[in-house]
Amino acid sequence: MFAVREPGSAPVAYPSWTDWRVDKRDSPDVVPVVLVPSGTSFCATCWGQGRIWSQARNGEGLIPVRCPACDGERVVRNP
Repeated sequence: MFAVREPGSAPVAYPSWTDWRVDKRDSPDVVPVVLVPSGTSFCATCWGQGRIWSQARNGEGLIPVRCPACDGERVVRNP
């Protein structure tokens, strides 16, 4: 058993975290947020980082450069 206090309200006791999640999920105040739009996925070339390592022009090692597959956007749009 644990108590949760939302800002501006009285503490509420829940028997488990599962009950709290169900209560929050079913609340009319909670609006689902789309994190990644439909038809979009992380770039497989840079693994969603926007940069890849490339050989420096002067031969002194590797430097980060913009990913050529996603152009540094970190995501790709699927057709």
